[in-house]
Amino acid sequence: MPVGSRSARLFRAFRTCAALMAAAVFSTAHAAPLIASEVLQQFNLVVFEDARSSSHVDGRSYIGGNLQGGDYVQHPNDMPVSAYAGLVVRGNASNLNVNGGGISVGGNLSTANINSGAAYVGGNASNVNFNGGSAYVGGTSTGSNFNGGLSSSATVQAAPDGIEDTLRNLSQQLAGLADTGGTVSVNGNRASFRAVANTDGLAVFDLSTIDTTRFKTGEFSFDIGDADVVVFNVDELVVDIVANFLAGSAQSLGSRLIWNFYNATDITLHSQFGGTVLAPNAALTNYNNIEGSVVVNSLAQYGEIHLQPLAADLPPDSRTVPEPGSLALALGALLLLAGITRSRRPLRVQPARNGLGARA
Repeated sequence: MPVGSRSARLFRAFRTCAALMAAAVFSTAHAAPLIASEVLQQFNLVVFEDARSSSHVDGRSYIGGNLQGGDYVQHPNDMPVSAYAGLVVRGNASNLNVNGGGISVGGNLSTANINSGAAYVGGNASNVNFNGGSAYVGGTSTGSNFNGGLSSSATVQAAPDGIEDTLRNLSQQLAGLADTGGTVSVNGNRASFRAVANTDGLAVFDLSTIDTTRFKTGEFSFDIGDADVVVFNVDELVVDIVANFLAGSAQSLGSRLIWNFYNATDITLHSQFGGTVLAPNAALTNYNNIEGSVVVNSLAQYGEIHLQPLAADLPPDSRTVPEPGSLALALGALLLLAGITRSRRPLRVQPARNGLGARA
């Protein structure tokens, strides 16, 4: 092969490899997976599967399955900054209103008002008022109004990559934390939680040894001392809480409490509840307001979910792996590099039987 031709081929290969590596790095940086604390800051509600609602959510919501009903982003000016839409639904969505941040729906959208922000609908749109910004509809559109304009190109505010694994890992990580020495006492119909924080300002209650009757009391009181964040690790499978949070603590402590129901499959909350509800395996039904973020497997919502982003850092958590597309690009680049390396390997000369040199 002529030297010039071989050099040109190698140059083109290196250039292609560099482009692949750059694309992989850019894709990962551009759509970097959120760590758990970022999810709890940016999302007021995370549901892995289906959700139905007759109430509202103050902040940003992610629904991994189908969504029916509800009002979303009731307080757009208070919503933390994020690259993601005010409402992200992977499946179909219907009978809802979005008041800030726009919407991204992977499936069909029907009977909805998008009052603020751009819209992406991967499937069909029927009886939708797109009032806030430009809208893209991948399928057909019937009975819809495009008051913000109709876009011919898709701008997808995709769901956070690996969000389910990230939050499941967080739940297990928190469940493994050692109790920091707080106490739970019961006096009549009241359960009192007195927290003791470690040097990092974290207090942990291991409630796996606590008698379940303490969750049946009608009142909860809290003394969190100098704790920045209080984690309650609960191992119950079925949780039914009717207790009132005394002295306005549901609201005043909502951004500092994390209820980690790591084993729960069913949770029912009857009264106003304070703190993040972290229950990745549970079907949640709430009949009253929740002051804090909610992470559950499925949701039947009858009470409001209020915006109370976590006020302090969590224990160290790790990022998820890069997006599959980025990994494919990086792998392709590495394989190409390996091929180039092999092609540039020095030729070896081995003695032949006839005494003449022969290329291996």
